[in-house]
Amino acid sequence: MFQSLAARHGVVVRDRTEVISIKKEAASGPVQVLTASGEVFCGKKVIITAGAWTRKLVGSVSGIELPIEPVHTLICYWKIREGLEEELTAAGGFPTFASYGDPYIYGTPCMEYPNLIKIAMHGGIPCDPDRRDWQVGSRAAASANEPDANALVGPVAQWVSKFMPSHIDASNGPVMTQGCMYSMTPDGDFVIDFLGGEFGKDVVVAGGFSGHGFKMGPAVGKILAELAVLGEAEVPDGVDMGIFSIVRFKSNPRGNVKEHAAQVSLHKT
Repeated sequence: MFQSLAARHGVVVRDRTEVISIKKEAASGPVQVLTASGEVFCGKKVIITAGAWTRKLVGSVSGIELPIEPVHTLICYWKIREGLEEELTAAGGFPTFASYGDPYIYGTPCMEYPNLIKIAMHGGIPCDPDRRDWQVGSRAAASANEPDANALVGPVAQWVSKFMPSHIDASNGPVMTQGCMYSMTPDGDFVIDFLGGEFGKDVVVAGGFSGHGFKMGPAVGKILAELAVLGEAEVPDGVDMGIFSIVRFKSNPRGNVKEHAAQVSLHKT
């Protein structure tokens, strides 16, 4: 949807174009984006939103080591027991939920696939985004030689068996799994900031969305556009963009240290 809307406004989308470098020859000059195919794109402003590749790209471009760790995770879909399908739909009153603790389990109502519900573990296994095994943690990859084969499915199956046995039979595991990647920051908060240095305010970085950035895509996109075009984000009073800054990790490697009292209480209950 976003790409279609952008194209209507004149944006040119270049799929499968690997960015290998970003340069700026002079303070007042354009920003150059170099690709693996040899193409060079120039612009007044550049926004880096490279997902799990953010740390690699920003590090190679500026030398800044962002504490954004790529992790491989699995989305699991479970078969709802026959006759109970409607109870686990949004129309039936079933919510999107999060079960805080270790493991941290989350789920959404049945909506993407008929008679299947998404329940998965928030988090995953550290990986190299260029060399990851897409099957790690799935039943298809389970073997005696793969110690992490059940790391992403087993805890979810145990949780489902404990809390939803009347609605889901987890004995045979999920019906379907989909591999994807998170880009985790130490504090779980986003990185939205100017790259600085030789790039000043001409390069904006957004990454480390830690598995919960998708739903905030429209708001983040608006903020990034304003940072690039206006030099600052037009956010409501009381919204502190400093919590998303790169420099927060200089004073404390853990970033925005916080205690989720409500979550701890819920987990203990």
